[in-house]
Amino acid sequence: MELIALGDRDQDMIRAVTYERQSHKSETDSQASPKMQRDKSVAYINSQDNWTHVDVDYSDVGISGYDPNVYRPGFERLLEDARARKFDVVVIYMLSRLTRQGAAEALKIQQELANHGVALVSTQEPFINTSDDNPFGVAFFALIAGLAHQESKNKSKFIRDAFAELKSRGSHSSGPVPYGFKSEPVQVDNVTIRKLSPGPISGGGIGPKSTPADVVQYVISEAESGSKANAIASDLTEKGAPTPLGSLDEEAAQARREASQSRRKSGKGDGAGNEWSSTVVTRILRDPRLAGFAIGAVDPKSRRRTILRNEEGQPVQPHEGFVTPTRWYGLQKILDGRKRERNMDRAGAMTFLGSWGVLRCGTCRSGMTVANVDGTYVCNLRRSVGDAPKHVVRIAMGETDNVVASLLWAKVATLDPEDDNDVALLAAASERFAAQGADPEAAAELAEQEAQLEHVQQSMKELYEDRDDGLYEGPTGRAAFRDTIRKYQQHEARCTERIDELRASATTAIQLPMDEWFADSDSEDPLAPGGLWSRWDVADKRSFLSLFVDSVTVNPSTTRRGTSWERALGRIEVDWATPREADEGDDSVTA
Repeated sequence: MELIALGDRDQDMIRAVTYERQSHKSETDSQASPKMQRDKSVAYINSQDNWTHVDVDYSDVGISGYDPNVYRPGFERLLEDARARKFDVVVIYMLSRLTRQGAAEALKIQQELANHGVALVSTQEPFINTSDDNPFGVAFFALIAGLAHQESKNKSKFIRDAFAELKSRGSHSSGPVPYGFKSEPVQVDNVTIRKLSPGPISGGGIGPKSTPADVVQYVISEAESGSKANAIASDLTEKGAPTPLGSLDEEAAQARREASQSRRKSGKGDGAGNEWSSTVVTRILRDPRLAGFAIGAVDPKSRRRTILRNEEGQPVQPHEGFVTPTRWYGLQKILDGRKRERNMDRAGAMTFLGSWGVLRCGTCRSGMTVANVDGTYVCNLRRSVGDAPKHVVRIAMGETDNVVASLLWAKVATLDPEDDNDVALLAAASERFAAQGADPEAAAELAEQEAQLEHVQQSMKELYEDRDDGLYEGPTGRAAFRDTIRKYQQHEARCTERIDELRASATTAIQLPMDEWFADSDSEDPLAPGGLWSRWDVADKRSFLSLFVDSVTVNPSTTRRGTSWERALGRIEVDWATPREADEGDDSVTA
């Protein structure tokens, strides 16, 4: 490093400029604001004899001094004008404003300035002065540059560690607040985290004045009632509901557009206004934060946010969601096509067997729906799919209901405790009845544990498939796979254990009321006129059927002989319930 002889110049005044930098844009009175830096530097220039301030803006705002890949336009103009000898001195507030990349980079910058006869002065570090009146400037300059670099490294590590701590607790620590939510600080184990909860709800209809939380509630309700994502999106667009982008102010919306566009290889970003898409609707429904879960990494294959889990594999749930975990897991099954979302037919009526997944077509095994026009249950496959040919399977609703009810009660009335199959059926029915009749808290916990178990088992299946597809190759990939599958397996084991405990407790406390069912009428026939069956509503009949039956299959008609009852009886097969078996062991962690 060389000293610059300012006093030997053949000019009346020493020309001085200032340089300011701040990582985050702010014009407050904070210690690092560009305005404050500039004011201090100009004041220093004015205090020097024969110095004049060249009022040119060389500042860089919102730009890091640590990242070597960041382009600093103000700094580049400064060097360009230094090469053109447009000034004699650069005045900075502190060396860290010039660079945080270490002594080598700072010395490189100073040498570039010196090559063109430009000195460097710091207002807050008087020993950083490379003019000829400060012979100690060289040593101090290198020392302070090194300290600035180390301070930035320490600060970066502190920030990384702080974010890691917040993330482990499920804090919403970065990024925009999810659509429909609000964020507030709360204390958890003496650590302040950002907790999410549903935003304001107006309670009015869906339209341009709806709040984001109103829209989220509507999307959930529509999905649970059977509407598809594209239908929900079209409906929201037609009603003028604000989109996630359209609900932001102009500056925030523009920032979101730019961030979204930077992640795309091509194509336009999400449009603002009221144009909804099925992708946005699905993204809302897939978000684990909807149930209060914290989010983990994005799944590399599905591109969905995963649930953050602690070291024991348990879901981290720091937020207040729109729905319970049980409902959210149910939504995922609906989106995956693994759950019958409609409990009513297309006309909004509830029937004994139709449109809730229990009645199956004998040709393709699909669920049968209700045709109210002619009062039938029907499966209408308009074209061949896989091994299933194009077909229409139809059966009279009233006759089918009566046949199934007759078969059901006949089976219940003749259960034999000496018959192994009947003992298995009784065990299954007792287990299910206990779950239905458990106290609300126990029933809710059982439902949630079962939903969590199904979800984690599905996640394990997808993880193994991802590994088979080569997504976890190499030492790092294999380590990530082992860590994730270990957490999944631990959670699976806990869910299974707790489910067994809840079911055993309920089964012990509650027994099937067989005598009450058959003693309800004078003839002890529940199907008699005025009997128990006729007094039950459709929901009660469905609950009773689900105790003893897994599914009812309707086979195609093969004959027109016999009565309508006989023809229906010949086409119907009942798949009786079986007790839940212990889950077989899955692949090991190292599989």
